[in-house]
Amino acid sequence: MRPIRRFLPFVAFAILVLGAASSGHAATNPLAGLIPGAATAQTAKQAAKPASPAPLDTAQIDAAVAALKNPQQRNALIATLEAMKTAAAHAKAAKPLGAGLGFVQATEEKIELVLTDLGGALRTATNISLVWHWLVFVATDAWLRQTVIRAAWRLAVVLATALAGEYLAIFLLRRPRAAILRRAALARTRPGISPDAAGIEAAEAGETEKLPRRRSIRRWFRRLPYAIGHFLLSLAPILVFALIGFLWVTGGFANERVAKLVILAVVNAYLVCRLVLEAARLLLAPGARQIRLIRTTDRRADWLVRWLRRLIGTIAFGYAAIATGGLFGLYHAASLVLVKLVSLAVHVMLAIMVLQARRPIAAMIRGDGHGSGFLAALRAGLARTWHIFALFYIVALWIAWAIGVPNAFLIMLRIMAVFIVVTAIARVLATWLGHGLETLFDESAAWRAHYPALYARGRMYMPVFKLIARAVLGVAASLVILQFWGLGVLAWLAGTHIGRSVVSAAITIGLAAFIALIVWEAASAGMEGHAERLIHQGRPGRAARYRTLLPMLRSTLLVIILVVAALVVLSAVGVNVTLLLGGLSIFGLAIGFGSQKLVQDIITGLFLLLEDAMQVGDWVTLGGIAGTVEKLSIRTIRLRGGDGSLNIIPFSSVTTVTNASRDFGYAPITIGVGYREDIDRVQAVIREIFDTMRAEPEWAAQISNDLELWGLDQFGASSVNIVGRIKTPAGKQYAVRREFNRRVKIRFDAENIEMPYNYQKITIDPAEFRAAFGRPKPADGGAQPGEANT
Repeated sequence: MRPIRRFLPFVAFAILVLGAASSGHAATNPLAGLIPGAATAQTAKQAAKPASPAPLDTAQIDAAVAALKNPQQRNALIATLEAMKTAAAHAKAAKPLGAGLGFVQATEEKIELVLTDLGGALRTATNISLVWHWLVFVATDAWLRQTVIRAAWRLAVVLATALAGEYLAIFLLRRPRAAILRRAALARTRPGISPDAAGIEAAEAGETEKLPRRRSIRRWFRRLPYAIGHFLLSLAPILVFALIGFLWVTGGFANERVAKLVILAVVNAYLVCRLVLEAARLLLAPGARQIRLIRTTDRRADWLVRWLRRLIGTIAFGYAAIATGGLFGLYHAASLVLVKLVSLAVHVMLAIMVLQARRPIAAMIRGDGHGSGFLAALRAGLARTWHIFALFYIVALWIAWAIGVPNAFLIMLRIMAVFIVVTAIARVLATWLGHGLETLFDESAAWRAHYPALYARGRMYMPVFKLIARAVLGVAASLVILQFWGLGVLAWLAGTHIGRSVVSAAITIGLAAFIALIVWEAASAGMEGHAERLIHQGRPGRAARYRTLLPMLRSTLLVIILVVAALVVLSAVGVNVTLLLGGLSIFGLAIGFGSQKLVQDIITGLFLLLEDAMQVGDWVTLGGIAGTVEKLSIRTIRLRGGDGSLNIIPFSSVTTVTNASRDFGYAPITIGVGYREDIDRVQAVIREIFDTMRAEPEWAAQISNDLELWGLDQFGASSVNIVGRIKTPAGKQYAVRREFNRRVKIRFDAENIEMPYNYQKITIDPAEFRAAFGRPKPADGGAQPGEANT
């Protein structure tokens, strides 16, 4: 909704105002014929037609007459023309424009017409060359030049003396005005006011607190006399200025009619500006909070007065300049151009004011921001976008007025009212639909327990449902807005070939997307349900195999659905799908030759999966890397190693698969004992250890058969090795072997059965040690310093 809300009015207004002059909508558009320059594009098209052919000479005319009088030649000519007509009709029917191409072409032509008319009208309205020609005319005409000079110096004398008198009056009245301000300040803090009033008044500048209504009215009436007195004293200098100016005019200083009118125009413009500004200062009183009649801050009051001075000065002196220009031969067309330029300057100032006041006014519209519900949401949305509406209104109003649209203000008011009302209704409906969807898929919904899978899928798609609802409401709101603006979009959609094609294409695209979603969800639910049924039927192996193939099946199905839906959408918008499929087949063939490795990965993976060589969760060894299978994609295997590393192996690199998680496994037993041990006794102890371990419930489930003890297998360097194995379920052999070895070590230690290992024992003769290091043994047999007794 936000992009439509921001940019639709700008485009629609141009189409509304300038498209009204086109002949196709002259009967239905209420604004048709209001634009004087609307026929510019049509005239250009007529002018662009080829020139008429050169006239025939007498001999050619006689030959044509003779051919027409001859029945055979006349029949041949008629047959030729009929054949040409049939061929042209067949050629036109063989190349129809699709809905999308036709709509784009029609829209492009309409926009081109609108922009052409708009540019022509604006160029005419702002043709500054007319003003330049007038200035050149005044500068080159001796009489006009002398008249301007005489009027200018007389105006300078009048303004200088009148302004000097005004400033003198301001200087003389400064003390009375200051006394009024002091009295007003004392009246604010006199004993009759409550103790907390001073604090409230001090906080008034920031608008942080609000006085009770009665107290606020009393204070307003208490300030009013001081404000009026200050205002009257401010009018005195203006009266002095007016008096001096009119004395000059009536005293014979300006005997010439032109000079007198120039002086009157400028003096009147100045008086209007000063009176309006003093009236504004009466209410706002910038810098004099004690006599201010409107509650605002000093900064805002100063800002308003400053911009009001600029606006009133531009309007008043601009009008005075245009009026005096007529005295010096200013053309009527040039006067209209200057009026529109002055109006443009005023509208630009208003736009700058809107931008500068965007945040304070947004804060006022938003309020405290603690509310909830539709009104709070409406205020928040209006606070974010009010400046956009204001700027649009300012710009569009000037454009409509400049190009000569009658009743431009009322038309703009209607446009804004329709836009705001329809947008508000669409916003309410969108909020209501969003709330309804959230209620439908709430955690406490009654149907959640009965249909958990459907609830989960619907909950996942809820943001998509909201987006679709907003899009549909946005399109509907746009059509309603354009219809109420007089563009007749509904009649265009229902009564034109392109319009019906657009509606048909939109319906087809919507149905294609809806059917694709239904097929995808139904297929996904069916595949998930089949996996659950395999588990419930007691076939976990087949279920695991099916779940391994499930990602590839889902990916393949998704690609097929997307391709079919894309072809339907392209066909609906007018694309030739047959040619597209032919091009894609050639492109696919080229891709196939260039991606043989990818094809090899896919085919090898497909055969490995069909042969059930591995499944997700199996412990396998591929290419020298061992780990758990995490995921099987269409071309790769994700293998999680024992150290946590993730290995991605393409199927084409797999030549041998070692799967340690299928059917059953064996825990190999290799035990070495010393050469002096009784082998039969050792084997009996090993069998006792196995029987004890198998008798425990924890390990009984992990041992599938009796111990296979094969006996003495090898004479080692320091031990004799007894070997065997224990059969276990798939994947349990490692845990069984580790536990069995632990028990063997503990039992052998308890039975004093030696489990030899390679070690060396070094013995040193003390006599040889003393002889080697030159230390004779003491006579008393004591130890040498640094030698320990053993």
